[in-house]
Amino acid sequence: EMIQSGMANPGFFNERICSDIIRAKGGTEAEARDWVIVGCTQPQFGGGGTDGTPDAGYVNFGKVLELVLHNGVDPATGKQVGIKTGDPSDFKCKEEIIEASKKQIVYLYDKIIEGFNILQVQQALRLPAIFASLVMDGCIENGKSVQEGGTRHNSAGLFSTGTANLADSIIAIDEIIFNDKILTMNELIDILDKNFEGEERIRQLLLNKPPKFGNDNSKVDKVNKEIVTYAAEYVQKKHDSRGGIFDFTLMSQSMNVPHGQVVGATPDGRLAGQPLNDNASPMMGRDISGPTATIKSVASLEPVHFYDGALFNLRFDPRGVQGEKGIETIKGIIRAFFNEGGQHIQINVVDNKTLRKAQEDPESYRGLVVRVAGYMAYFTELDKQVQDALIDRTAHLGGC
Repeated sequence: EMIQSGMANPGFFNERICSDIIRAKGGTEAEARDWVIVGCTQPQFGGGGTDGTPDAGYVNFGKVLELVLHNGVDPATGKQVGIKTGDPSDFKCKEEIIEASKKQIVYLYDKIIEGFNILQVQQALRLPAIFASLVMDGCIENGKSVQEGGTRHNSAGLFSTGTANLADSIIAIDEIIFNDKILTMNELIDILDKNFEGEERIRQLLLNKPPKFGNDNSKVDKVNKEIVTYAAEYVQKKHDSRGGIFDFTLMSQSMNVPHGQVVGATPDGRLAGQPLNDNASPMMGRDISGPTATIKSVASLEPVHFYDGALFNLRFDPRGVQGEKGIETIKGIIRAFFNEGGQHIQINVVDNKTLRKAQEDPESYRGLVVRVAGYMAYFTELDKQVQDALIDRTAHLGGC
C-alpha cells in the first residue's frame, strides 16, 4: 500500500538470495540467517562483525566499449586509457568484441584495486577509525582498527555503470554489422564519433531493430550475464591490502549520469553525453515488453553471484496499479522477481506529468519522494539531469 500510494518505500530484498550470498562469502549458517544490508543493497554479516564495506570504485562499462572500438584510446582525449585490444575493423563476430570488453574491464578494475590498496594502507596509518573500531566485533580482540582488518569479515565494493548499454551495443553491432551487413565497423565508428550527426535514420535503426536488455530476450540477456558474471568472478578472487575481499555489485547509484557525460554515442542508439542505464535496470525507456519481461531479464543475471547484490529500479504509472488489483499487481511482480532469482527491487509509482510539474514548480512539490538508488530523495532537490533520468525510466501500466 505504501508503494501504491507513491511513497517509494520500502525496498524489498530476497531472503534466500541474500543468505546464499553470505554463505558464498564464507559466512557460517548462523551468519547467513543474520544478514543485514549495508549501504544500498549489499548483504553483509550481521551482529556488528563486518566493517563498513568501503566503496573502492566504479568501472564505466559504456566507456569500456568506446575503448574497444578505438583500440584502447579514449576518443575524447586521444589518450591511451585502456589496453590495446586490436583494430576493431578486424573483429569478425560478437564473441571477439565480448572478449575484448572483458580484457578492458579487468584492466580497469585492476587499476582501481591497485589504487585502493595504496589508499587503504595510508588510511590505516594516518586516519584509523578508533570509535567505529571499538563498537565492531573483532577489532578489540585482534588489536586492529577496521582499516587494518580488525573485524571478523572485511570487504570493499567494486561498482559498475552502463552494463546494459554494453550488452545492447554488442548485440546491435552483431546484427547491423556482422549479420545484416548494413554498415562496416569503420562506418559505424565514424557515425558514433560524429554523435549520429546527419545519421538519424541509422540511430533509429540501432534503437529499434536489435533487441534490448529488459524485454526477456535471451540473446541480449545472455551477453549481459556473461560479461557481468565474468567481472564478478574476477574481482571477487582479489584481496585488498588488509586481507579482505572485493565484492562486485551491479550498482551505479546516480553515477550513471556523470559517467554518461564522458561517453560518446554508443551503438545501442544512445547519444553522446546521455546517462547510461541505472544500476542493474535496463536502459531507461528500452524495456517495452511489460514489467514481467523486465523482471525476468534482470533476474536472469543471477545476482546470487554478486557479493554486493544488484540494485533494481522499477516504475509504474499510477493508472496501472489502482485499487485492490493494483496491490495484487505490485505484490505479484515482487514475488515473481524473487522466484526468478532476483535479489533486490524498489518501485516508484509516479507518472511523468507529476514529475514534469515538479520540475516546473518545485515549491508545490517539495514533498515528492522518489527512489534513486538504494536511497530515497526529494525529487525537487535532485540535479536536473538525475531528474530527467528518472523521468526517462519506463512507466509500466501494470499487467504482464
